Amino acid sequence: MTNPMGVLVSITRTTSRVLLAVGAATVVPALAAGCSSGPGGAPDQPAITAHGSAVGAAPTTVPTLRTLGAPAFGSPSSTPTGPPIPTGAALRDLLPTAATLPAGWTVQGNGNQTDTGTYVVDDPVAPTLPQEPCTQMRLAGTVLSQDFKASGAMNEVYDGENRVQVYLAAYHPGDAAKLLGEIRAYTERCKSFTGKGIDGRPVPLTVTQQPVPGLGDEALDMKKVPQGPYHTEEIVVTRVGDRLLFLSGDDILGRLPNFMQLATPLSKSIR
Repeated sequence: MTNPMGVLVSITRTTSRVLLAVGAATVVPALAAGCSSGPGGAPDQPAITAHGSAVGAAPTTVPTLRTLGAPAFGSPSSTPTGPPIPTGAALRDLLPTAATLPAGWTVQGNGNQTDTGTYVVDDPVAPTLPQEPCTQMRLAGTVLSQDFKASGAMNEVYDGENRVQVYLAAYHPGDAAKLLGEIRAYTERCKSFTGKGIDGRPVPLTVTQQPVPGLGDEALDMKKVPQGPYHTEEIVVTRVGDRLLFLSGDDILGRLPNFMQLATPLSKSIR
C-alpha cells in the first residue's frame, strides 16, 4: 500500500552486500491503525541486500507444503458475532515471550514490542492492496496487515542468527478472510516483475505462494525471490478466526528462518 508504516534499515553485515531498491530488508513499524509514512519522512521505496554464503544448516522440521490450488476462503459476515475485537494492548499479551518460544528461540530485550493501543478501529479505511504496485511489495506483517485492520501488535524474535517479525492483527467479522484473499490476489498479480537497483540495473523477481495445510483455519506461505545474489524474503500468514498472524524474515545470513517452528504453536495460542 502507499506509504506503508515503517522505515528501511540498511544491513551492512559484510562489505560484499549490495543494497538495491527492491523489496525490504528490515521494517521498523509505527503501528498506527492505518497506513502512514515512516518516521522522518522515509520513503516507502524498498531495498534488497545480497547475502553471502550459508551460515549454519537450516532446521529440518518443517511441514510439507503443497502446490497452490484454489483454496476457498471465507466471506465477510453481515452481522457481527462472537467476542469483542481485542485492542492492540490485548493482542500484545498474546505475542511470544522467552517463556513461550520453542527451544532455540529468544526475545532480545522487549523484542521491539509495540501495538496500536487501547482502541479498536470501528470503520477501517478502504483497502489499498488491490492497487499496490508490484515494485513496492514488502513481505512484512506491518505492511500486508493494514487493509481492514481493527487493531494490531508486534514484536521480534531471534533464532540465534535470524530475526523474525511477529505481527498479530484483529479484524471485524469476515475481514481477516477477505484480506487473505487480497494477499493471494496480490501474489498472483505480482508473481513475476522487475525491480530496479540503486545502480539503475533491472532486478527480475519471482513471487510464489503455497497454502499450508493444517495450520490455523487457513494459511499461506509466500516467498519473493530475486535473480542474482540478493536476499529472499518469506512470510507465513495464518488466519485463526478473525485474526491474522504474520511471521516474516529473510535469508540475509544465508538461510531462511524456520517459520513453522513458530507458526505451529503460535497459531494455537492466539485463539
